Amino acid sequence: MFKELSWYKPDLEKTVAMLEKLYRDALDRKGGNVTFRALPPTDVDFYDKLDLEKYNFEDGIKEYAVELCAMLENSFRARRIVDDNMLPTISPALGIGDYSAFVGGEIDFRKNTSWSRPILKEIGDWKRLPPLGTAKWYKKFLQICEEMLKISAESGIPFMRGFFSPLDLAHALRGEAIYYDFYDDPDALHELLDFCADATIKFAGDIYDLAEKYLKDAPYGLFYAKDVINMSEDIACMISGELYNEFCRPHTQKVIDHFGVGHMHSHSRAMYLVKEICGLNNVANLWLATDPNAPRPIDHLDSLIEDAAGVCLAIDCEDFSEIENNIDKLKKGNFSIALPVGDVEEAARLAEKFNRIV
Repeated sequence: MFKELSWYKPDLEKTVAMLEKLYRDALDRKGGNVTFRALPPTDVDFYDKLDLEKYNFEDGIKEYAVELCAMLENSFRARRIVDDNMLPTISPALGIGDYSAFVGGEIDFRKNTSWSRPILKEIGDWKRLPPLGTAKWYKKFLQICEEMLKISAESGIPFMRGFFSPLDLAHALRGEAIYYDFYDDPDALHELLDFCADATIKFAGDIYDLAEKYLKDAPYGLFYAKDVINMSEDIACMISGELYNEFCRPHTQKVIDHFGVGHMHSHSRAMYLVKEICGLNNVANLWLATDPNAPRPIDHLDSLIEDAAGVCLAIDCEDFSEIENNIDKLKKGNFSIALPVGDVEEAARLAEKFNRIV
């Protein structure tokens, strides 16, 4: 189904070298790297085409894997003329429910997303959960990953998977009650967060071992699955920086320390967290998504450059002129700038334009 990675990315060696330098400099807190990601509709339209309600995940996992891989292949094929920083990756797409159901509980599927329901009525109920690795969706997710790897491994396309941070996972398991736990039972909350850190370490480790089984001989197959962890800090956007440092920092750091390097995700509604997240040890990248009716990161470059202290910030903009007008300022830090475009042709044209001015 898939061709070799270099067919989808003719500028593969240049792109990998650029990304390696970017992340290396970010870890060394050395600025000066600005990269560009064009975002044509074909990069993401498979999410709308995927109907998660139609699949039988009891004995229909292969059907799901084949159809999702075909959609990914079409997406990679469509943008092969675009010389930007995008590296094709293989990753399951099941919505958000599977990010916590691997611990326990069920997934509530909708057409192109999913949800999970809290399963901890009391904060200490995690102690009565089945042993890690035995939950239904823990096993099924590994089966899904393996089916996709069987289809894609010969191409050498990297495998990638993101994870909840310990706080995000704790919130998914505990629900809104967790906001009371910060004050009502802080010691028990630390215990839950530590359990969530351990759960993520085990789950990610098993997924990475599976990826290595199929991709160990692929030059870039483990680019995002060896010595690195991708985690979201979404729920932290609802708490203060002080609470983040007290409750989140030690447990998120524990996960990063286990794998080596952290690639993180948060939101612009809480730009005060940029300093806290980028202040973690060995964080190379922070995807700072722009929220509706919230500050736009591209409008706050001076403070972001200071707060990120060299960590690469992946942000977006609305028009190419915002890159042109800020290019000198962007070069003071490390940035990956994403720009939604109308089609692949526009993506290719703007990528070429970016490569001339950077």
